[in-house]
Amino acid sequence: MISSLVGAVIMSAATVAMLVAIRITDNALNKVGKYPLTDEEKMILEDAGFKDQTKIDDINREIELLDFNE
Repeated sequence: MISSLVGAVIMSAATVAMLVAIRITDNALNKVGKYPLTDEEKMILEDAGFKDQTKIDDINREIELLDFNE
C-alpha cells in the first residue's frame, strides 16, 4: 500500500516536471529567430548591396513579425 502511494507521488512529480519542460521549450521556440540583426549580419547585408540603413531596419522589422507557429 505504501509502495503504491510512493509510486503515485513519483509519477505525479515526473509528470509535472515533463509539463514544465515542455512549456519552457515551447516558450523558447516561440522566440527563435526574433533577435535583431547582429553587427556581423549587418556587414553581410551591406556587402550584399543593402547599403541603405532603412532597408536594414526593414529587414529587422520583418524578423520581428515572423510567426513560427504555422
